[in-house]
This record gives sequence, C-alpha cells and structure tokens, in this order.
Amino acid sequence: MISLFWLAVVVISVDIGAFIVGKSIGKTPFSVTSPNKTLEGVLGGIIVATVLGFFIGVVVVDMDKALIISLLTAIASVFGDLFESFLKRRAGVKDSGNILPGHGGILDRLDGFLFAAIALEVLLRGLV
Repeated sequence: MISLFWLAVVVISVDIGAFIVGKSIGKTPFSVTSPNKTLEGVLGGIIVATVLGFFIGVVVVDMDKALIISLLTAIASVFGDLFESFLKRRAGVKDSGNILPGHGGILDRLDGFLFAAIALEVLLRGLV
C-alpha cells in the first residue's frame, strides 16, 4: 500500500513541480511533442518529485535506493506524459476526452502513471 502512495506522490509531484517551475522560470522548449513544456520545468518537476518521493521511499527501502527509485520513477512519469502527448498529436486531438474539460481529458491526468507504475514495479523487484 505504501508503494502506491509513493507512486502517487512522485507522479503528482512531477506534474505540479514542472508546472510551477516552468511557469516561473521556464524558457527553453523541451519537446515538440508537448510544446508548452520547458526544460526548466521538467527538471524542476523531477527534482521536486525525487525529493518528496525520497521521504516516502525510505519507509520501504534504504536511503540510496529510495533516491534512485524516486528519480527514475519521476523520469518515467515525464516519458509517460510525453507519450500521451505524442498519441494525441498523432490522432490530431487537443483533449483525450471530455470528462475533465480544460485538463486535456482523463488520460492527461493519468499519463504519468502509465510509465511510472511500470518503472516503480521493475525497480522495486530488481533492487529490493
């Protein structure tokens, strides 16, 4: 159960951290797939998620593993987001549904979990 909480903290922190850092100091475009993302925002989100994830992860694993797993899970979350943006662009749609209008659809809220959940599972099985 704590691993699911760890996953949620990391993925949500990446999104929130990237948004805040990107809006405040973001200048460098990160990807043509997702043109509103900035390099500064992505790095800020990964750092925020790694730090917050670390504090949850130390309950489950050693400190060094908690740091590595949080970092790699945060990076995987970014790739999940980019993949979902790629799929939307490829399909020629702005939103992946209308359940959450203005948020890009429900898939836009869950995209980071798609890759991050797999990464966390593989890392926990491989490192613990």
